Amino acid sequence: MIPLMRFGITTGLAAAAAAKAAALFALGERPRAVVVPTPIGLRIEVPVERLYVEEGRHCAEVKKVSGDNPDVLDGAIIKACARLGGEEVVVKGGRGVGVVTRPGLPVPPGEPAINPVPRRMIEEAFREVAKGGEVVIEVPGGEELAKLTMNERLGIVGGVSILGTTGIEYPVSAEGYIEHVKAELKVLRSSGDRVVLAQGSGSAQYARSAICDCVVKIGDLVGEAVAAAREFGFSEIYLATMPGKLAKIACGALNTHSKLCKCGVESVLYSAVAVGVDPALLGALVKASSVEEALYYLGPHARAVVEHMAVRAKQALGNDVVVVVFARGGELLAKV
Repeated sequence: MIPLMRFGITTGLAAAAAAKAAALFALGERPRAVVVPTPIGLRIEVPVERLYVEEGRHCAEVKKVSGDNPDVLDGAIIKACARLGGEEVVVKGGRGVGVVTRPGLPVPPGEPAINPVPRRMIEEAFREVAKGGEVVIEVPGGEELAKLTMNERLGIVGGVSILGTTGIEYPVSAEGYIEHVKAELKVLRSSGDRVVLAQGSGSAQYARSAICDCVVKIGDLVGEAVAAAREFGFSEIYLATMPGKLAKIACGALNTHSKLCKCGVESVLYSAVAVGVDPALLGALVKASSVEEALYYLGPHARAVVEHMAVRAKQALGNDVVVVVFARGGELLAKV
């Protein structure tokens, strides 16, 4: 029997819910729950934990729930404090939300670590209640929680990140998730012999547009998912990924979870040397804190390096696997 697994909500969805609840509170309501939109078209109801006034602002708290995905932020409080007024929604980061200090991330240095999609979710949820205003997102205890994450290593200091591309947290890191992957593969096999194994929501979305609709989200379970696809007899197996995960596969990691593999920047450096990148650039790569930062320093050479890593990943996975690499935004970087 396939184990039933609980889904969760991202910090981005929790922040959007808190923002909407804070705006409603500012208008005189005391919501026990709010319904907020997500980028995938679903509307999710989220309970409100607490409402109160602080320093003249109306504040709401929502609990971040991770479901069956192991996550240090499971149960963390995401707080939003609102002031209504004006025609624009201004989203700011407060205490417990990290600040970006290095290049290569979706948010530029100096800005709060609220990724673009969650920021849009917060704005949209807020606008369902009010035309404009200011909303400050905070995470009580976020400074301590951040020490349990990779934020500092990535150049995000002072707190956690507000993340998520769908609003829904899938249990892709749970031990039993491979059984769900196999169940989806079995269903898809009955309708064709092509399948895309996508490592995340972004790569899944881009793969549906660029390759086909037969997409299964696999998270970090690359080796097990590829083996399962072979067992079910798929003749066309695609792996859709992004540079951060690709770098780990290129150095032989078949499970790309951060606890099991930390060779990302080293993999970029190896491929940069292999494709003949100017040695003057290599010193910057050594100092990079993430694959994205390393590729940022490579500038116009980044695509050649990604293509080389894709070739190495294909060697690790087998010649029957087509490796497809997307950038944030959906640009196709490599297909080998």
